Amino acid sequence: MTENRLIEYEIDDGAAILRLNRPEKKNALSEELIGELTDAVKAAEAAEEVRAIVITGNGDAFSSGYDLSESGGTNEEGAPTVEDGLERQQRVLPLFTTIHELTVPVIAAVNGAALAGGSDLALTCDITIGSDRATFGYPGIRMGGLSLSLVYPFVIGIKHARELMYTGKTIDATEAERIGMVNRTVPHDELLAEAMAEVEAIKKTPGATVQITKHMLNDVVEMQGYRPAVRNSGYLATLSHQTGPGQKFFEIREEEGIGGAITWMNETDKP
Repeated sequence: MTENRLIEYEIDDGAAILRLNRPEKKNALSEELIGELTDAVKAAEAAEEVRAIVITGNGDAFSSGYDLSESGGTNEEGAPTVEDGLERQQRVLPLFTTIHELTVPVIAAVNGAALAGGSDLALTCDITIGSDRATFGYPGIRMGGLSLSLVYPFVIGIKHARELMYTGKTIDATEAERIGMVNRTVPHDELLAEAMAEVEAIKKTPGATVQITKHMLNDVVEMQGYRPAVRNSGYLATLSHQTGPGQKFFEIREEEGIGGAITWMNETDKP
């Protein structure tokens, strides 16, 4: 196993296993972690012995989402400006387009909470397997935040996407399986073994066939508008921080810290 500061990487029997390694922050997607993960999936794709990539998290979370402590910018009041948001978008979104376009399948082994950007990461992967401890949702909607990578409707359909993205509520693994957010849910202690079993099944199919099939299936969602939806959701997420609630979140973060801002986000009714 090679260890970077924020991503652990090992190759095991045809699988590149990548572990988000920021457990003290619930594997929040800082820009540094996103950069390391992007580099790691590219390195795994280039490794001749790798037939599939497995992404999971260390600790009790898959990923709590984007690191809100570094979401500010040059605005003196703490909220990011549009310019800040556009620059951040260019640093963050390449992770999702890279995973989407890889020539090998990527399996998310969701070991715990997969929220906001963490759920985007889990759903962008080709196959998503959930632990029975996993949870999913986009609570950042409650502070006026929008999805930076609008993958929900392409995976779970428009009705379920509306429900989760109007309310910001979190669902458990059983509900996630029911609505098609995960391929299946397994007991927590069997999660990695289940992901590796999926790699073993993939290895029975010629690599070139898997690569061609992945791109054929990508073309289906792209004909449905996936690529412009992801790009435009990034733009709109940037603008959402300029709304009243968006500004309020960052004001509270500056005055009370990120914990106070998240409490306000989850417990206060908004106009």
